[in-house]
Parts: sequence; C-alpha cells; structure tokens
Amino acid sequence: MEYEFYADVFFLTNFYLDFLAVIAVGEILQQKKKLLRAFLCCVCGSLAGCILFLSVGNYDVYLLCVHFILNPIITFACFFPAEGKIYTKAFCLMYFVILLLGGSMEWLYHTAFGGRFYELCLLLTTIPIAVLLFILRRKRENVQRIYRVFLMQEGKETSLYGLYDTGNGLMDPYVKEPVHIVSKSLYEALGGQEKIPSRLLPFSSVGCKSGMLPAFTVECLRIVGEDAEYEISPAVLAAAEDSVFSGREYQMILNVKSLNRKEEKTCT
Repeated sequence: MEYEFYADVFFLTNFYLDFLAVIAVGEILQQKKKLLRAFLCCVCGSLAGCILFLSVGNYDVYLLCVHFILNPIITFACFFPAEGKIYTKAFCLMYFVILLLGGSMEWLYHTAFGGRFYELCLLLTTIPIAVLLFILRRKRENVQRIYRVFLMQEGKETSLYGLYDTGNGLMDPYVKEPVHIVSKSLYEALGGQEKIPSRLLPFSSVGCKSGMLPAFTVECLRIVGEDAEYEISPAVLAAAEDSVFSGREYQMILNVKSLNRKEEKTCT
C-alpha cells in the first residue's frame, strides 16, 4: 500500500496539536506561560519531525527518534526551568493530551465529516482545550486565591504575593501556630540562621510522606485581600526549596487555618 506525503499538512497537524498540548499541560501543572517559547519549540519540533520522516528510511527508527529524543527535548525546552519531576509529569501529560486531541480529530474527520474538511476538524480540537482551561481556572478561583503579603522583621518590610492553599494545614507542634511556607532564598534574605534561628519542623505532603523543614518566627505578617485584612504577630514560617516557587506568580503558601480564624493577633 502506498501513501502520499503532504509535508505542509504533516507540519501543520503536528505543530497545532503540540502547541495545544503545551498550553493544556502548562495550565494543569500551573507552570508560568511562555507562549512565544512554546510556539517556537513546537515549530522547530514539527520541522524536525518532517526532516526525520523524510530522511530516516526505517519507520521504526523514525518512531524511536521522535518518541525518545525529539519529544523529550521539546518538553524540556518548553517548561525549562522547573524541578525534575515537572518534566516527567509534563512528558506523560503531553502524550495523553495529544492522544486525546488526535483521536478527536480523526473521529471528526472520518466519522462526523466523512473524510472532508480536514482543516476544520483540526481547528475544532481547540474546543476541548478551551473547555479544560475554563474548568481548571474556575475551579482554582474557588479553591486558590492570591493575596498581597507584607512581612515585617527588624523594621524592614518585605512585600510579596501569597497563595491561599487549602492543602496547607501545617501546624507548629511547639507553639501551636499555623505555618506559612516561603522559599529558602527569602529566609536567607531576611538574615538566615544568623539573625533568625530556625528549628526543624516535621511535615508530610504529596510525593513526600515524611520530611523536615526549617521553621522560624518573624515579627509580623500582614495579609491583604479584597474581602479582608489579616495581621498575625508573631508569625511562623517554614523555608522550602526554591524550586517549589519556580515559575509561580506567588512567593508564599499561606496556611488555610490562619484565614479561617475569626480573630487574629495584630501587629504592634
């Protein structure tokens, strides 16, 4: 059986599905959007796929090159910089999303439209991605909120953004206070161990059943939102790896129990 190869159709299909998949996976993993980089990576990846298809005579070798060399490079380039496990998740999700999109397009083209209107079928694959993004964003609006946070220590005020996360219920067992998560670099900027002594705090989370975080106490934490303003004095913070906040729009993970309290201590 012989097939006709249309390089423009091959390129357009691969580019379009790859680009949609990158957008969807970036939203699922909550990675900072780099649309121009994603666009260029998908263009280069689709072009490289065309060259491989035309230059590699053995189809099995072509598939191996695409799946184990080309696609991992594209994924890494699109989501860099990120922590290691993000690349693995992104790689797996990319395949899953592309399979769904490719299957949807094939069904539309061969079944719904009877082998006609290929470009329209390709364009219609945008719909499930748009629906997915809408659902994810609406859900996060209800579960996650971003607050402006002001941290006061030794007369110095540091401004940052904090995520209200219903998954952070960490409590300090020594002082019985809720713990907010910041990056190690912020802890070092405040003076680190020399100015603010830390203590090890046990914690558990998804992917880490048991671990230890350095916890420390600051003079005051002021959380400002559209609905209310909260002041906590003193406030307990814990320092996590900087990679936790890589590509995020926030630099702190607020404790759910702080904002649920009816009364808060006020800064003095």
